[in-house]
Amino acid sequence: MTAPGSPARILIVDDSEDSADITAAFLEEGGFGNLTFARSASEAFDEIGVGNTPQQAPGIGFELIIMDIVMPDMDGIEACARLRLFEPTRHVPILMLSGARDLQALNQAFVAGANDFVGKPVNQIDLLARVRTLLRFGRELERRLLRDAELEERNRNLQRGNLDATLIDPVTGLAGGIVVELMLRSCRERAVSAALALVQIDEFELFARRHDTDAAARLLNRIAGIISEVPAPLAATPCYYGEGAFMLVQPRAPSDTALTETCGGIRTAVEAAELPHGNSISSAFVTVSTLTAWDMDQNLETLAPRLLSGMEREWIGGGQHGRIQ
Repeated sequence: MTAPGSPARILIVDDSEDSADITAAFLEEGGFGNLTFARSASEAFDEIGVGNTPQQAPGIGFELIIMDIVMPDMDGIEACARLRLFEPTRHVPILMLSGARDLQALNQAFVAGANDFVGKPVNQIDLLARVRTLLRFGRELERRLLRDAELEERNRNLQRGNLDATLIDPVTGLAGGIVVELMLRSCRERAVSAALALVQIDEFELFARRHDTDAAARLLNRIAGIISEVPAPLAATPCYYGEGAFMLVQPRAPSDTALTETCGGIRTAVEAAELPHGNSISSAFVTVSTLTAWDMDQNLETLAPRLLSGMEREWIGGGQHGRIQ
């Protein structure tokens, strides 16, 4: 991945020296000066390292490849297809240059994996607009792929029962909010259902405003202890989601009935603890409100946000319970 703030590294593949020079001049005038040239597909493969292992391939750093469709030996369409089979360039944006607006050739280029095209003779405004768009697209895609890889690795660790330090909330000692996302994602991928319960400390923001940071941390730790002690379904995992919100995730749940019972036990236990609030408009002691839901398939992706939205919209303290569809 190119370091933030560093100039984009662009590979220009064109058998015509004049055409390549014009393209380069336009790019340099637009602020893109880190350019590499190849006069054929084979030269481009050498620059990129096609055939080498990803660790040996110098072309990993290219953020954009600009390639002419018509070239000797191997045309741009076939070269593009080969680059899409090489892991380091599988997702690198490819901008094709075409002297003739041959719809069939352009369609073949897109099928081969090209992202966009510019007609020859190259128009500078058109070229720079597409280059900037593809660079933004490539960087966003790279960030998403890195995020997906990180989530996948964490999900594998979670499936093995390994909760490393990055998955544990340091204040409560419970699994962190990302574990909610990982578990729901795993259920979605395996096509199984899940129940989710939200336990929200009522007026937590007012408590934190009235007391110091250490007091807020002690309250979170105490509520986490209560949640851990209340009987819950064996498969349910308690997590701290942030801002005074806890969640319990139960994979493969037939409904949210069991978590609803657990929530009742949590509310009762918190009330019995009589933890002074000191800044509540409704109670002298800390209370929690709870909300449950059950879902499956693609709906699991929005389950946690829906619970948070439902709590904010319908329950404002008072130790209440509800459920959403």
